[in-house]
Amino acid sequence: MAIHRLNLISLRNHKESEFSFSPGVTVIWGENGSGKTAVLEAINTLSFGQSFKTHRQRELINTEKKELFIRGEFFTRGQEDHVAAKISKISGQAIKLNGKNVHKRKDLLGRNIVVVLSPEEQDITKGPPIERRKFFDRIFSIVSPEYLKTLQGYSRTLKQRNSALIQLRENKITKEGLETWTRPLALYGTRLWGLRCKFMTDFKVLHAKASKQYDREIKTEIIYQHHGNNQEEYIEKLEKTIKRDLVLGRTEHGPHRDDVLAMWSGRNIKTFGSQGEHKLCLILLKLAELFFIKEKTGKTPTLLLDDLFDKLDLDRCKSIVRLLQEFETVSGHPVQTIVTTTDLINVEQSGLMSNIHDHRTYHLER
Repeated sequence: MAIHRLNLISLRNHKESEFSFSPGVTVIWGENGSGKTAVLEAINTLSFGQSFKTHRQRELINTEKKELFIRGEFFTRGQEDHVAAKISKISGQAIKLNGKNVHKRKDLLGRNIVVVLSPEEQDITKGPPIERRKFFDRIFSIVSPEYLKTLQGYSRTLKQRNSALIQLRENKITKEGLETWTRPLALYGTRLWGLRCKFMTDFKVLHAKASKQYDREIKTEIIYQHHGNNQEEYIEKLEKTIKRDLVLGRTEHGPHRDDVLAMWSGRNIKTFGSQGEHKLCLILLKLAELFFIKEKTGKTPTLLLDDLFDKLDLDRCKSIVRLLQEFETVSGHPVQTIVTTTDLINVEQSGLMSNIHDHRTYHLER
């Protein structure tokens, strides 16, 4: 669903603001510190239950206030969603979807999907393996309720086994108490590996296609590193590593130890990539995310571009716009795109605001 309208009260430096968005392109421009990114944070909160800049939602509250309010209207093809969020320094966050309380963030997944391209997400290429696992887990959970259910079951069982390891080390339970969690963990783990491999294969195809369409000279590849076993081999591995797990107080074998390598010209970009290569690698991953979600769900996500056109040269910006326009031509639907920038001219020159797009602009001041 495309976002139609957004109301903000006491969110960062927005005392009270309202935005109406084009189904095509909306550009929010102004100086740094004028509250541009906060608009995208609000949309992401209504879509996924949290900001993409911080996991501490209370940080979004204006420093002079005790609570904030966000209201959004999402509308596509005759369907409408009203999502509201209240964040309080005292009571935390509460979200309502069409007037009903949302108790778990998973209830928002896949409803009003956004793809965010922000400097804050550069850890996907630069950071530790957990950042890449989180990236792919979120995407695969959006397109597959089965994946989400399996991931949650695995995470819950892993937590219980880790707790049992500590209890066994402290002689609070017997070894049989630990083994209670071995077979359930192996069951969830093998299922999760199977689903990850399946979706990763599909994602890699779209990523390679996006890279080739962007620039044929770019040589990029995704490598999924895992130690997948069948269920009995998994159990055997857990039994062999129990002494190490007891010392560490955690389970070392399983899908929670997987990594995904982004290769650039045959080298791991995390280790050898330049700043420009990291930026471009993240862009290609995000475009692949957009294409993957569309292919799997039939829904075109809203694309949130935070300061993208301030970070890249004009030729690269034009290449990204061209790729998006090709995608729109094939899919037959526009990609609702919301852009923040300090320089409106950069966006205009990129071609994103061409005549084939409906567009709207907002100028924010500090």
